[in-house]
Order: sequence, then structure tokens, then C-alpha cells
Amino acid sequence: MESSIIRTSINDTDVQFKDRSISAEQLRQIKKALRTLHTLELMAVNIYKFQISRQKNEHNRLLIAAMCNEMTHLQDFQVKLYEYGFRPSPIRFGYWIVGLCFGFFSRILGRKMVFKTGIWVESKAVEHYSRLLESVDWDEPTRKIIEKDARDESGHIEKWKQMLESEQKR
Repeated sequence: MESSIIRTSINDTDVQFKDRSISAEQLRQIKKALRTLHTLELMAVNIYKFQISRQKNEHNRLLIAAMCNEMTHLQDFQVKLYEYGFRPSPIRFGYWIVGLCFGFFSRILGRKMVFKTGIWVESKAVEHYSRLLESVDWDEPTRKIIEKDARDESGHIEKWKQMLESEQKR
């Protein structure tokens, strides 16, 4: 299997407060979008976290790597929220619970359902990323992070499709 970067490096100089001369309407859109991305990534982290079993196998290794990757996305958006002077959504705990449910119940239903859940959730993430990239006027550094994270999600879809195909051949 090919190796890919899961956690990108970040320096303290990479963290910068955003220009407050942005219009109120643009700030409202950015806040809403960043909160959406942050809460969805929180849900994704929990889906993977609760899909991981105690077995030491390739399936769980990939789930751990995917969880770690989603954790970096969560951090990306949390940092961006604070750079803009915002806070994460106060209702994010609900997404934490939804992630727990999707992850736990898909694991109970078996590996095929784990892969199908991953494909479905990551496909929804890609749709959100695409829509938010088009509809919000992002600063360039934030846009690059969103584009990178969207590519990661597409990579997860392909990985889970491959794993599902292998599982169905068994």
C-alpha cells in the first residue's frame, strides 16, 4: 500500500489573526462555514474512533490512520475559528454523539457496513467542502487548507471503495 502524509507540520508562525476589515456579511458566512466544517470533522473523528475494534489488523490500522487524519482536519478548522475570533459551535456535542452512533453501529453490523458508512460520510464531506469552497470568499491560506482537506476526504472514499471491493470478493 502506498504511504501518504497524515499529519502535516505547522509552525507557530503559521497561526495568524485574520484581518477584521472583512465585511460583516463575509464574516458571518466564514463563521457559519468554519463551524460546519469543524463539527462535521468532529463527527468523522468519532465515526472512525468507534469503528476501531481491539484486533490488530490492516482494517484497524487504516481506521486509526483515517481517524488521525480527521483529527488534523478538526484542528485545522479549530485554529481557523480562533484566528477569526470565533468559537466552535455550542451544539457540536450533538455531532460527537452522532459520530459515536454511526461508528459503533456500523462496526457492530460488520466490515462491509464500516466501509459503506465511510464512503457515505466522506462523500457527504466532499459535497460540503465543494459547496463551501464555492459559496464563501475565503482568504488564500484558509482556502488552501480546505482544498487539502477535501482531497484527503476524496482519498478516503477511494480507500474505502477498494476495501469494500476486497471484502465483497471474500
